[in-house]
Formats: sequence, structure tokens, C-alpha cells
Amino acid sequence: MEIVELSLRSSNQFMNDFNQKTLESDLFFDYDVQSSGVYKSRVADINKRTFQREKLASYLESYNEKFSPNNQHVLKNIDNLRRQDSVVVISGQQAGLLTGPLYTIHKIISVLVLAREQEEKLGIPVIPIFWIAGEDHDFAEINHVYINKHTIPKKHAIKDTQLKKKSVAQLEIDEHKTVEWMEKVFESYGETQFTNSLLVNLKKSLKKSKTYVDFFENIIMEMFQKEGLVLINSGDPTLRELEKEYFLQLIDNNEAIHDAVRAQQQRMKDKAYTPIIEMGINSTNIFYQINEERFLLERLDNGNYGVTDLGVNLSKAELIDMLNVHPERFSNNVITRPIMQEWLFPTLAFVAGPGEITYWAELKQAFSVVGLKMPPVVPRLMMTMLERSVDRNIQETKVTINEVLEHGVVNAMDSFMQSVTPIDMNPLVNDAKKEIDRIHQSLIASALQIDKSLEPMLRKNGVFIQENLDFLLKAVEKRQMDQHEVQLSKFRKIELSLLPSLQPQERIWNVFYYLNKYGPNFVNDLLNLSYSFNEKHKIVKL
Repeated sequence: MEIVELSLRSSNQFMNDFNQKTLESDLFFDYDVQSSGVYKSRVADINKRTFQREKLASYLESYNEKFSPNNQHVLKNIDNLRRQDSVVVISGQQAGLLTGPLYTIHKIISVLVLAREQEEKLGIPVIPIFWIAGEDHDFAEINHVYINKHTIPKKHAIKDTQLKKKSVAQLEIDEHKTVEWMEKVFESYGETQFTNSLLVNLKKSLKKSKTYVDFFENIIMEMFQKEGLVLINSGDPTLRELEKEYFLQLIDNNEAIHDAVRAQQQRMKDKAYTPIIEMGINSTNIFYQINEERFLLERLDNGNYGVTDLGVNLSKAELIDMLNVHPERFSNNVITRPIMQEWLFPTLAFVAGPGEITYWAELKQAFSVVGLKMPPVVPRLMMTMLERSVDRNIQETKVTINEVLEHGVVNAMDSFMQSVTPIDMNPLVNDAKKEIDRIHQSLIASALQIDKSLEPMLRKNGVFIQENLDFLLKAVEKRQMDQHEVQLSKFRKIELSLLPSLQPQERIWNVFYYLNKYGPNFVNDLLNLSYSFNEKHKIVKL
């Protein structure tokens, strides 16, 4: 493996300005991550605060024991949380099947690389944390991977229907259905010398798993078992005991947080950026569980809190009583989750994808409302895997990687076809259409002098003649395409690998395609490449 770096434009103008260092950073973030002294400054600010270090470490020891028993790398890092000088690098994602899209792996690698780098530079323990959004209830977002179906990315979802808005952390996974689903995934990858052992290990992880989150955790810990990665599942009910006092603050400040987000979104609009968080006018940004389903709490006109559609109506005192008795019924949304994370952990840096960076920029004033600074928000490593066969096709077609990643291959394919086409049939057919239409109109005029009732049939005949000319053109074009199919297929294979369905590779393909093809050391080899957090896109040549 080797890395080649590229500068790519984003479709997100906010991220373009961020990467090009033209963003007015202080309007959106408390720390400028492109400043050389940012991490020392952040450590100084962390040292002014107190955290539930002992309770948090004890909780994490208990939680991580279920999927990582006696893992000394993990236990050491959790124990280091008890040290007053320790900090964490953290990121998170939903619990996708087979780890979900590649960017989940990219996030974890980013966390591990940055933690390792800053521990060496700062001389203090820097613990890598991965926050699993287990409280999320959108099952459709995690129930599938994409497979190559006749050279088209096809969503392959597990046959498990969830009708309730139930947290993924509470969804039981069906072993039989999941095995059947996995085998079809690997069938699409093609059998290799690694297929059987990968499936055996996945089935072992599945046997140890009760829920979809369990399955995700077991796979991740198997994959990164020697890296000391610490997992936290925000959907774990026992975590709420640690979070209870913070939920109280979220309830007390929910309206001020709401207004702060609105103000920050207006600040973004004033700078010609587009906010991405959608927030109801009366939203508390706290979810409440009713009959195992999650509903967003609203501020009601009578000053109470509730869920209008269900007729739920609670006074503030009743809501706080419920929090004290049943904290597991409360969970965060996209706005309050980052704040909760900041209360729990001494966060040196939060590693984020492009969309996350944009919505975190909408939260600066919300952090301030509860007396917190937003941690440094660091862009995760952006990567594209370049297989040797695809690289060879790139050389032979003379298309550039930049062009493929930014626009796809359609323009390059058109240029190629123009270069190998001896004559352009389009103008000839268009001229023929015009001339034949002129002659046909003359014929119609003459025929109508004999019988005007013939007009509908004659007009239809004219359309038929024009359609036959279109058929002629398409037949010629198809024959041209057939003659050059070998070369055109190279363009399509390039796009299928690097920009499938015109989406970034990391959003479509799954890491097990590469593990199946290149072996179980693939992720470890990827992790141990030399990376730089410089906002450039990494092309990893395999």
C-alpha cells in the first residue's frame, strides 16, 4: 500500500472554505484546528474542568468486558481515564451491518492515528474512543450494504422489518436471517482463499450478539483488538445513570439551546452558508421513550412538555421526576448528543466527516449556553482505495483520478467515442429529419386536398418516419458502442470502483469486500500507513 494525496473540491462550500483556510473560523468554532498550538491550548482548558473520571472508567470497564474480555490494550486505556491529565480523541457512527460504509472504518483509523500522534507530542495519555449512536431508531440507515449487481451498486438489506421507532441498541438480531444475508453478500464478492475464515469469524461474532449494536461492536473489536480502542454505546440504558445530571441541565436550558442554534444558523446564512440541521419550532432536542419507541419531546403551549400526537403532557416537575426514576427513557438528538459527549469526556478533539463539521458549526452558541467550549473539530481522513486493476484502467483510458472523483467518467467516455468515430451521424440525421419533414408536409398538403379526414393518419405517419430516423441513429450508436465495448468497460469499471452511482466510494462500498480480496490484515495495513491531517484526499494504492 502507498498513499497519493489530492486536493479535491467539495460540493459543500462551507467545507471548501474550511479546507482552503478562508473560513472565518472563530464565528463557528472555539478552536482553530489549523493552528499549530491548538491541542496544547485545548489541554489547558480541559485542565480547568472536572469530570466523572472514576465513574466513567468503571462504567466503561464493565461495558467493554462483554465484547473485549481481558483485552489489556483496552483496559489500560480505560484505566488511563482515571488520570487527571488524560484526554480523549473521539468520533462516532451508527452501528451499520458489517460495520456499514467504508467511512466508518476511516473514522476509526482517524481516531487511532490522531490519538497516537498527539500522545507522542503532548506526553500525556490520549485515549481513542468510538461513540456508537445506539440510541438512533432509523433501522433503514443501518440494515444494508451495497453489493455489485451486474456492474451496478445494489442495496442489499437484511430481511428484518422493524415497525416501531425503537433504538437500534434494543433491536434483537436474528441469527438465521443474518447468516443468510451475509452469505449472499460474500457470494457477490466472489470466493477467495479468505472467504471461509472471514465468514467463520463473523458467525462467531454473531453468536455472541443479542442486538445489532452487539454485532457491530464484536466485529469492530475483532478488527482493532490490539489498538486499545474504547467503545461507548449511547443507547446503553446503564449509561443514563452517568448522564442523568446532564439531562437535567438539558431540560433546564432546552429553550435557550434551541434559540442559540437558531441564532447560529442565521449567522451561517449571513455568511452565505446553508445550515443542515432541521429543528421544530418547539423542539426540546431530547427524545423520550414511550412503549419502547422514541419520540421527540416538545414544549407545549401550556408550558409543559410532551408529544402532541400521543397526547402526552408532562409538567417540568413530572418530567424531572421521570428522569430520576427512569433515566433510560431519555436520549439525545443530533443537537444535544455533542453536548452530552463533551460533558462526559475530556475531549482533546472530535473527529468528524464533512457533513458533521457543517452541523457542528451550527452548535457553537448552544455549547456556550451550558458553559462549555466546543472541542476542536478535526476533519477525518478522506480516503479512496485504488485497486491495481482499476489503476491500470486509468492509465489505459488516460482519465485522471481527479476527474473521476469530481465528475465521474461520462465526459471522458464521450471524448473517447468522439475520437474513434469516423463520422458524426447526429447532424446528418437532423438534416435528414428536416428535409424529410419538408417533403412530408408537401405530401400532406396534397393529400388533404383529396380528403381532409386523412390528416390524423398522415400526421401520425410523419411521427413514425421521424421515429424511424431516431431508431437508425440509435442502431448506429449501439454498433459503435459494441465495437469499442472493451475500452468502454474500462471506464465503467473505474467509476464503479471509485465513484459508484456518482457517490464517494466510502459511502457505498463495505470494508469486507477488501478483506475478502486482500486478506484479514487489510485494515491493519491501512491503519499503519503514514497519514497527515492536512485536509487532502488520500488515494490508497493497493
